[in-house]
Amino acid sequence: MSGFNVIKKDHLLFEEGDYPDAMYIVRSGQFSIFVKDGEIEKEVSLASPGNLIGEMGLFDKKLRSAGARAKVDSSVVVLPYQQLEKQLETLPEWVRITMKTLSEKLRTTNKKFF
Repeated sequence: MSGFNVIKKDHLLFEEGDYPDAMYIVRSGQFSIFVKDGEIEKEVSLASPGNLIGEMGLFDKKLRSAGARAKVDSSVVVLPYQQLEKQLETLPEWVRITMKTLSEKLRTTNKKFF
């Protein structure tokens, strides 16, 4: 079931390499999206209210390609993949294939730069 979570400043929403089971809509605050280079975290983007975080795994079923850490006290709406997958099944196959392809291309591009 979807829900509402508060994430305190500097706390992780998820880590790079985690198994993905949900995506999130940022309700308040801001999240640093980062990849690790050894022990160093490299920020690749920021997620602000209205942005989605963690959507790629819904389409390609791969581990998290980046981590998400709250830059300030923040809140998110949790959208479990299990519920979303049921809705995806109602879409035409070409839409599901397109979303999976776009996710895979984004992962490939991210690896080249980060």
